[in-house]
Amino acid sequence: MLRIAIVDDEILIREGLARMISKESAEFLVIGTYSDGKHLLDKLSTLQLDVVITDIRMPQINGLELIKQLKATHPQIYSILMSGFVEFNYAREAIRSSAVDYLLKPINKEQLFELLYRLDKERQLARDKEERHRSGLLLTVLHIEEPSSPLLLSSLTLPQPYFSVFVLKGSARETVCSCADSLRQEKALSFDSLEIQKGLYVWIVYSAEPLSDNDLKDIGDIMRISAHGKILHVGTSGCYNEVSKLRQAYLDAKQACNMGIYNPEPVHYANIQNIQQPEMNLLDHFNTIREPLIHNLQILNVTGVLEWIHDLFSVLKAQQAGPDQILRVCRWVEETAQKELQEFEARNKSAPDLRLDDRIASSMSFCDIEEMFTAHFTNILTEIRTHRLEMSGTAIETIKRWISANYNQHADLNTLANMVFLTPSYLSKLFKQETGLTLTDYITEIRLRKAKHLLKNAPDLKVHEIGAEVGYGDPAYFNKLFKRVVGVTPNEYKRISIV
Repeated sequence: MLRIAIVDDEILIREGLARMISKESAEFLVIGTYSDGKHLLDKLSTLQLDVVITDIRMPQINGLELIKQLKATHPQIYSILMSGFVEFNYAREAIRSSAVDYLLKPINKEQLFELLYRLDKERQLARDKEERHRSGLLLTVLHIEEPSSPLLLSSLTLPQPYFSVFVLKGSARETVCSCADSLRQEKALSFDSLEIQKGLYVWIVYSAEPLSDNDLKDIGDIMRISAHGKILHVGTSGCYNEVSKLRQAYLDAKQACNMGIYNPEPVHYANIQNIQQPEMNLLDHFNTIREPLIHNLQILNVTGVLEWIHDLFSVLKAQQAGPDQILRVCRWVEETAQKELQEFEARNKSAPDLRLDDRIASSMSFCDIEEMFTAHFTNILTEIRTHRLEMSGTAIETIKRWISANYNQHADLNTLANMVFLTPSYLSKLFKQETGLTLTDYITEIRLRKAKHLLKNAPDLKVHEIGAEVGYGDPAYFNKLFKRVVGVTPNEYKRISIV
């Protein structure tokens, strides 16, 4: 829309011209008529002007002087000079003063409208180019976690002195677009709209004065109506006039927007100034309740793990934790599972359509986040448990065969567990369940059984040689262990057996 001001000391001319222009096109908006250049300059700071159409001769500030001052202070405003004088000197002076064109009175309608349509097209092209350039700079400023460089900030010029940041997250892009259209029509707001990531939008709203509480309330009411019952979360920052505050304003607005996951209403609209989020030391809390999780993971008690996760999410909900904090806690749960279940990492990476950070960031409800994470975690644990149960019968036989063939070697629990793709703790529990013996007792039994065989059937071998043969390099330990288990020393057993 081309915003136009008309300056002429003859009321019939300026009012008639205003009516004629307004009738021509809805894209032409005459926002004011003035009897003198001084009157326009006095109001200029409150106007958003694209074009000034001015007469040359006026009582206080004439047209040529007005154009010169506009060029000096507002070079983006186009100027059109009109006069009943046809002398070349006026036309030449108008060109030197950067008037866009020179129109003779009486004004030729076709000539005027041809000029205005051309200016509207040029203005739109220039504005689009400026907005693209500004949007690129804004995205850079918002994404950089480190403080933006002075050079970057100095190259960023905002359309108005003040700005407020709005962060929007919607279940549908159409909802956000509908709100944007309504705000432009009903509030005539000027703002840049940026899509930070899929489903997350940022508006930089510009204003000549700081937005008041009533302004913000009106914006919230318009959004609620424009959403048409669709889910929309909106957070707003405070109002600033320093470009260096842009990133902080964005983070504040995002935090206010994120609190929408706790709002049961379809439209959540909150200002950061009304958000009170308590400080939480999540890691300390997590560590104090971590042991039950480890225990349930080790024995693959899926029900116990789910109860623990639900209790943890109850704490997060009570504290109104934001998505970033929820993600951090979910990562800690996953890392704990990876340490206790060697299959977890591979199965977690192969889970279809799951990027935990993206899923949590796009969720519109805390309950949805808990259900998503719980279902994902349950699926992995159930797969691991099912696989282990399928393998359990053959896994113990595999270990027993290896011990029988390698009884004289050191049997490291981790090595044995890796052979059958089980965790050491689970292998120990499973082995005891299947055989009635611990792995250590079973190995001891196999070794002493072989030792007794050699004591009976290899009279030429000395006792310490037999101990070394079955895996006990320390004769004293072999003697002590043999007597404790068998009831007599190896020498006594040898003499009894030979007799």
